Amino acid sequence: MKFEGWLNPRTWLSGLSLALLLSGTGCGSEDPIVGTQEAPTQEAPLVTALARPNFQAPFPCGQSWTYSHHSAEVRRALDFVNNGGGTNGQPQLASAAGYATRHYEAGGAGNYIKIDHGGGWVTYYFHLSAYSVPNGTQVAQGQQIGLTGSTGASSGAHVHYEQLLNGVGQDIVLNGVSLAPYPGSYGSRSHTSNNCSSCVIKGDIKAKYDAMNGPALLGKCQVGELATPDGVGRFNHFERGSIYWTPTLGAHVVMGSIRGRWEQLNWERGPLGYPIIDEWTAPDGRGRFNHFERGSIYWTPELGAWEVHGEIRNKWEQLGWERSVLGYPKTGEQETPDKTGRFNHFENGSIYWTSATGAHEVRGLIHGKWAELGWEKSNLGYPLTDEQGAADGVGRYSHFQRGSIYFTPATGAHEVNGEINVRWVALGREAGLLGYPLTDETKTPDGVGRFNHFQNGSIYWTAATGAHEVRGPIRAKWESLGWETGALGYPVRDEYAVTGGRESEFQKGFITLNTTTGAVTVRMK
Repeated sequence: MKFEGWLNPRTWLSGLSLALLLSGTGCGSEDPIVGTQEAPTQEAPLVTALARPNFQAPFPCGQSWTYSHHSAEVRRALDFVNNGGGTNGQPQLASAAGYATRHYEAGGAGNYIKIDHGGGWVTYYFHLSAYSVPNGTQVAQGQQIGLTGSTGASSGAHVHYEQLLNGVGQDIVLNGVSLAPYPGSYGSRSHTSNNCSSCVIKGDIKAKYDAMNGPALLGKCQVGELATPDGVGRFNHFERGSIYWTPTLGAHVVMGSIRGRWEQLNWERGPLGYPIIDEWTAPDGRGRFNHFERGSIYWTPELGAWEVHGEIRNKWEQLGWERSVLGYPKTGEQETPDKTGRFNHFENGSIYWTSATGAHEVRGLIHGKWAELGWEKSNLGYPLTDEQGAADGVGRYSHFQRGSIYFTPATGAHEVNGEINVRWVALGREAGLLGYPLTDETKTPDGVGRFNHFQNGSIYWTAATGAHEVRGPIRAKWESLGWETGALGYPVRDEYAVTGGRESEFQKGFITLNTTTGAVTVRMK
């Protein structure tokens, strides 16, 4: 990610008085490494300054940390280490409420967080060993945002902390007291944190918390009520979940793995929007779910939590949600490799969508066959229908862009596509003379043609001859002669009526059936 603001090279000049005691607590050079990342950018454009927030220390309430400044630092930063020892891994806290973004700068700041407090005020927290908040989220004063570490160009764990106004470094002021003039080494001056935030629950969120027996269900408040980044809603975070509220939707609980998935999708700014119900148990008692403005997240212990939204969700709802033949989702919505479609996989099948074909389910052995053939990348393309029952009550099928897959318990699932499918359709599909397919479309041994075998015959195709059916005693004779590799070659016409019987024409001859005697004869051209 881009580094927000220029950093001059630094050679830390820690005094010798605590050099041995606090060895390994300084920063190294924090210039970007050329070729490893984007060039740094300047701070945001000048905005009308508001009053300085009542910044508090970036470390936990009641702790005393010693600090120092280095003369090469132009942004008036301070480095803090814990007087009580154990600096590494200590929580770093937001010194005021704001909008937090996560960044990484390999050659200097390492893992760092920037908090925009509004009115041109920004704070930075460098060298984190880990982040404690998602990227792009509102944080409260005193909320843990990361863990102290030594990532980037740093020789030891410490808190590197900055306060900027419109991109210009300011002397650090904590709890209303300026820490300037800065000492040049650790040990001479310290600050005791007053970052002892209270977690306020109020209004409709408080009413929801009380109604849901919040202490038992959600646990203690962790983040006091804050405005969402879009300015529409408000929320509180708790130990085991959150309550989000908007004037139109009211207050709703999101928790556990469902909340975790919603967070991964970028909260209310993601594709789902705000919650419109609390978390509920599914009718089968197995799963749990939340509905949101534009979708849902469903969870089971075996499959985890996955979102379903848009036209795919509409199709799943139409089929009966988790009580349908598809069952619960086992993936979130994903983009297909060709960038044309989107899909969710479910326990017993999938729903695929494109703007041209709409959303359709594929399941069971038909789903297995389509997967075997290569999904939408196969010759069949995307589904055009849901799975349907054949008119005879025996088989089932799904139609695709360039063909179909048909299934019966006796024949299994097989695909028919292209010109062979066109000919089969013309002959009445499974209700016609040929019946159900027994094979997928297969290349002939000579590599010239393709064919499908059906219950009552075959269709053979080449680019030169087109697609034609061969069946009954005529097909049996042609088979005995070696199919297309025999003396007759490929069929060039479908079977047709002649005086006394029926006949099929091939590239090099004819096979004729006398329907009175059953005799089958061959004549060459």
